[in-house]
Amino acid sequence: MHLFNTTDTPSWRVAAQKKKDETLSRIPYDWILDASTIKRFQNDILGAPKVLLSGEEFEITEFSSAVKLAEGLASGRLKAVTVAKSFMHRAAIATQLTNCATEIFFEYGIRRAQELDDYYEQNQKPIGPFHGLPISLKDSFNIKDVDSTLGYVCKIGNAKLLEQSTLTNMLIDLGAVLYIKSNIPQTLMTADSENNIFGRTLNPNNPHLTAGGSSGGEGAMVRQRGSIIGVGTDIAGSVRIPASCCGVYGYKPTSNRIPYDKQMEPAQPIYMGIEPSAGPLANDYKDLQFFVENIVRACPWQYDYTAKTIPFVPQSVDRKLTIGFILEDFSLPVHPPVLNNIKRAIDLLKDAGHKVVQIKKYPNFEDAWKLAIAQYSIEIKGEETGYDWLARSNEPLINSLKNANVEAHATSFETLQEVVPLFRQGACVAKKWHDIFCSQDLDVILSPVAPYTAPPHDTYGIAPYTSMWNVVDYPAISIPFGDAAPSDTPYNVPTHLKGFYAEYEPKAFEGGIGSIQIVAPTDMDEKLLAAGAIIDSILNSK
Repeated sequence: MHLFNTTDTPSWRVAAQKKKDETLSRIPYDWILDASTIKRFQNDILGAPKVLLSGEEFEITEFSSAVKLAEGLASGRLKAVTVAKSFMHRAAIATQLTNCATEIFFEYGIRRAQELDDYYEQNQKPIGPFHGLPISLKDSFNIKDVDSTLGYVCKIGNAKLLEQSTLTNMLIDLGAVLYIKSNIPQTLMTADSENNIFGRTLNPNNPHLTAGGSSGGEGAMVRQRGSIIGVGTDIAGSVRIPASCCGVYGYKPTSNRIPYDKQMEPAQPIYMGIEPSAGPLANDYKDLQFFVENIVRACPWQYDYTAKTIPFVPQSVDRKLTIGFILEDFSLPVHPPVLNNIKRAIDLLKDAGHKVVQIKKYPNFEDAWKLAIAQYSIEIKGEETGYDWLARSNEPLINSLKNANVEAHATSFETLQEVVPLFRQGACVAKKWHDIFCSQDLDVILSPVAPYTAPPHDTYGIAPYTSMWNVVDYPAISIPFGDAAPSDTPYNVPTHLKGFYAEYEPKAFEGGIGSIQIVAPTDMDEKLLAAGAIIDSILNSK
């Protein structure tokens, strides 16, 4: 409990601390970690569960994929309550060590799990493909009687004003157990998941590194196996960046393949050009496929008027792939470890017999980032923005937002005609990528997720390698591969990027995990998932 002298403490801080204390108070007493335990594991976060969980809890949470867990629950070998409590205990540990949760509602989750066990007992079958699966959600997803503050102090206590998200409804109907929501950055426009209510989410691999954003709480939660699948959102890389930073798999579908409606938004719900996507994060590649296939097979368009009426059509690739690759954009040089990881991935794929083609002429990633920022920052006069919400409670900006100076990019438009050139530029970029795919008969393109592995806090800067694919609405997957092994290769941040790009100091990146990104054209999600399975089996063969 934190006590303030309210005479000297800003009212926003008092309200924020009260909210965070309420969240942590929902952790069962027996699962609370004392200060000495937290200190013991502060530099060995991933080692904590083996010591702090029971043998059964560790076995259930450590060695299961969503696919295997679903099989055990569907057969009756596992009980939903047992599985739920095991993941809740692990999520409680994750929250106390890395500050990854915003809302905890374990009692609701246990009641739900018991309902599922009762259903199975009576019917001898699961209620749906996600029967008993513990799934975590980014804070922006609305759940009945649970706040969705997005880290804004002025939104504390807004649960009764919210309508449950369409994806939440689908997950419940398919049998999922919901029990926790995860942390996000202030305004959702930075890759450091920190806000004035819940504080900063730490990277489980090294707490001195960012967990990424804006679905950083999900990245940290899934990496620590506090949930079997996490669901985030992505409009500039917000699933892929935390997946990359934390070392898990992250999938950004084509927009509206996964239902997105009725979320808490940091501004007016008007998408001018670039639409967000909801997508899964997981520790096993097959779990991405499992999640997407079962959501789309359940006809999301019957839940969400914005969802595409495209059925899931499984793809099998029974031939060698043709993979285009980009090492780095000349204007956005990547750190030496990232370049080494990309080169090694290409060599492994080539050695496995796949055709790899270097793409040397393509739309500039820095220009696409500038275009994306212009579209993200469109303000319509008379409509509120996230900065207005901050002003309501007079709370300050977090450091990563100050560093990125996102507000300076915002533009107020008087007429639609002023916005049209942005859309034309986006269409031009999309046509160029279409021509690249078609002219070389590519299955996928492989590129960096980011210029660096997870950097120190407040230094992530810009996100050109992910936002490009949001501009053209291509599905994209972040696959963990490689590491942040130090390199003696000289590296200097280009002058024009200083302050917006992490400097390369090898020791500061210790503990980071490498990654690669694969993409396919719009609505080719099934093909991308199938190709990704082949690529992952080569890069991460065990």
